[in-house]
This record gives sequence, structure tokens and C-alpha cells, in this order.
Amino acid sequence: RMVKDGRGGGDDFKLDPEDVRECARAIPGSREVATFGETVLSFLVGICDRHTICRINVYLKTGTVGCCRILGGYQVREIFRKVSTVHGLSRIMQDPPKLIQFDPSLVFPENGEPDLPTKMELAELGVCILVGEKEKLQNHLKTLEEDEETSVENDESSMDDGTFEGMEFEFSLPDDVMEQVEQCLEDISRMGKYVTCVTINGKGAVFLYGNGGVAYTPAIPKPLYHKLKALKTNSRATRPSYVSIGGRERYYVAFLDGTSDWRGPKGLGQNLKRSRKQPRSVAFGSTYDTYFIVYDDGSWEYQGRGIPQELENKLKDRSDRADLVCVTLGPRGEWFLRSQNGRMWWGGVGQPLDELIQNLLEGDRDLNYLDFGDDGTYFISYD
Repeated sequence: RMVKDGRGGGDDFKLDPEDVRECARAIPGSREVATFGETVLSFLVGICDRHTICRINVYLKTGTVGCCRILGGYQVREIFRKVSTVHGLSRIMQDPPKLIQFDPSLVFPENGEPDLPTKMELAELGVCILVGEKEKLQNHLKTLEEDEETSVENDESSMDDGTFEGMEFEFSLPDDVMEQVEQCLEDISRMGKYVTCVTINGKGAVFLYGNGGVAYTPAIPKPLYHKLKALKTNSRATRPSYVSIGGRERYYVAFLDGTSDWRGPKGLGQNLKRSRKQPRSVAFGSTYDTYFIVYDDGSWEYQGRGIPQELENKLKDRSDRADLVCVTLGPRGEWFLRSQNGRMWWGGVGQPLDELIQNLLEGDRDLNYLDFGDDGTYFISYD
């Protein structure tokens, strides 16, 4: 399926499982073996020669690679290496590190017990080895602790206004896009993750989930498509934290490392570069020059000929209060506004969508988010 090519890897994995498997398949004489759990993949390499055979354990969450070899005919030893890319993993799988075994005569000479200088030399060598192993284990433990702390922090932050935890969805899209979106949501649900961000343009959709996971359909802005696809093998810090797409190849994407990227009118770039605040939401309107930015402190600014008059009136009625959570815009003048006190307003929508919203509200449902795309398409989340 085309959707599979568009999806990113595990949301909290340093290495993508499918990329790891693809890397292993390219190594002659390699074979995947069974493991316990979903965070480790194991392969046998060099299976054509029992003297070179090695088991490779790939720890997906930390990017650690363990190379298991047999020492002395019966003892198994595992050598750890840290990698950040699939290319680095490929080098290890092609030429796994070898164990070093001391000559028994060095430890126990033929003439009996080693003399005192030899014992001291061996002791110093042993201490050096232990110190090196201790340092590697400490670094490995530190990485695990940092990953855990980051994961907890992001889990807590994702529970703020942007999360879709426990939400249900209603959407109207073209048949082919509908099938792709349903597949994305099914895959995310199967992983036990929550959607944290949704954006559509009527022809495509992007979903963020968990701590940096991303799934998307093919027909999103091409520059964004290639950027997201290139991130599959990168570290979690460079994965998206927020994304918004519009028509005519416009988009805005923020990453977990604090950087961002966009394509749109000149005014949008000027506002983003000038402001020291982080955008909470960015919307693209019916004309190319139209956009609306909501910042993390609730303040906002907009520009363009396509800002709906109803939306401007609502902002004035509320005394231009800087307490917004998000604003979305559509290509036909649709708009949706949500404030920090939970209240929301919308306008410019067709009768079928307006009736659907009213039915949801009358059924004691709370509307959470509403996005618009071409030809009257929409995406709603509610609880």
C-alpha cells in the first residue's frame, strides 16, 4: 500500500524496525531470529561459516547494537556499540566486532604460576578492561535514563490542549484518501498510541502520534512529504511536534528540537522569524497570502485577503483577547476558533457539516478540533 511508504517509524525508537529489517536483508548470509518483545530485533549473520557466525541484537529504543559471539567454544559474550543511523548499523552487520582472547600462556606460563611483575601487569590490564566496561555501561544507562525522562516530559506535555487522547473522529474525504486515512488511524491504534495532531488539505492528511511518531498520506505538499520521509532514519529529537498543511503547497511544521520549517506567503515567514514565541497553531486560508498564527501564550496575529469577516467580528466581540488555543481556516471561507476556557465557534461551513456538529453537541459530545480541506472536506475530533 502507498500508505505504508508514507508512514514514519516507531514514535519512540531511535531506529525504525522496517529500516533495520531492510538493512539486514541486504547483508549476505543473514537471517532474522525470534525475540521477546517489540523493542529488540535479532539477526544471525555469517551463518555460512560457524567460525564467523554472530548474533546481532538491535535495541530499537536506544540505537544500541549488541554483537554476540561464542568465546572458547561454549561462553557467549556480547559487545555493545552505539549507532544513530541505519548506515552505521549496516557497517556493523557487514563486519561485526570480534572477541579478543588472551593466550593462556600469558596467564599461566608453562613453568607454573606467574611471577609478581606479571601478576601486577595482569591486574592493571584487568582494571583497565573493567573501567572501560563500567564506562560503557554507565553511558548506556545514562542514555536510557535520558530517554525515559524525555519520554515522560513529552507524555506530560502531550496531555495539554493538543492531545487527542480518548477522542473519536468524523471526517469526509475523497474515497481514496478516506481509505488511506483509515489505514493510518488503524495502524496508530494498533500500536496503542494517541493522535497528538491532525491536519488535512482535502487531498491528503498528516497525523502525529505518541512522542514523535508520524503517519501521512501521499498527496500532501511535496516539500513536506520529502522532508518527513527523510526523517525516518533520524533521531527522535528531529521528529515533528506540530504540523499544518494547506492548499498550493503551503505548510508549517515544528520539530521536537525547537526548529521549524514552512512554505507560504512572505508575511508568514516574517512573522515567524520576528516573534520569539512558539506557534501553537498555524492556519492557511482561501487565498495564498492568508494565514492565522496562534502562539503558545494565547496571543495571535493574522494577515491576508481571505480572513473570514465572521471570524474578525468574533475576535472583536471578544475584545481581541489573547487566550486562543487554535484557529483553523478553509479554502471556502470556513473557520474554527477555540479558546483556553474550552469555548469554541465556527462559521462558513455547509449545511451538512453544520447539522453534524449540532447533532454531536446535542448528543452531549464535546467538540475538540475541526479542520477543513478542498471541496468541502473536513476532519472533526470530539469526545
